[in-house]
Amino acid sequence: IQNVHVERAGTQRWLVVPQPPEVVWPVIKEFWQELGFLIKLEIPEAGIMETDWAENRAKIPQDFIRSILSTVLDSIYSTAERDKFRTRLERTEMGTTEVYISHRGMDEVLESGGANRTIWQPRPADPDLEAEMLSRLMMRFGVEEERARFELASTGGSTQDKAYIDRESSNTLVVNEAFDRSWRRVGLALDRIGFTVEDRNRIDGIYFVRYVNPDTDSQKKGDDEGILS
Repeated sequence: IQNVHVERAGTQRWLVVPQPPEVVWPVIKEFWQELGFLIKLEIPEAGIMETDWAENRAKIPQDFIRSILSTVLDSIYSTAERDKFRTRLERTEMGTTEVYISHRGMDEVLESGGANRTIWQPRPADPDLEAEMLSRLMMRFGVEEERARFELASTGGSTQDKAYIDRESSNTLVVNEAFDRSWRRVGLALDRIGFTVEDRNRIDGIYFVRYVNPDTDSQKKGDDEGILS
């Protein structure tokens, strides 16, 4: 697809595809599946797609013994990090699609109190991982790797925007930006802190959200079983 490009406001980046969401949606679904992610949540009417938790297996050291055993016992190797990604599609007035990718991560840590067991706890979103996935998605749409990397590295429009809480009007958050940009920032913030957007009304400026406890969401069947289970 020609003219796929990245736009940026502050630290936020998103992909602009000159196609309607109905055309972009299946491409993005294939993109995540080709990377080995399972799709856990799909809400086409709200433009939300979310992967299941996946181990960051890039952190596993590739030593000699690991190389020999990987073809037979790969499943016994585990890492202390899990990642999931949420993709949000926005239809613009010009008929194009804006694609946002947000990251959520979990770390496995020893439980306090001396218990010999581990628990999963949230870790901050990784903007570098989000940028990497946007770059890969650009290449999935046919953009050359060099141009995709260059656009993501561009520092244009990096001016920090400001917001404040108006405590005189029921603790309202006032954002000193145009509505379109504020709408995008609110949507990305909801994605990053664990809210599921079930529906939205852009004309009235409303997001309908449901909170998902990250501790509950991160648990998988078999977490307490042995390493060979």
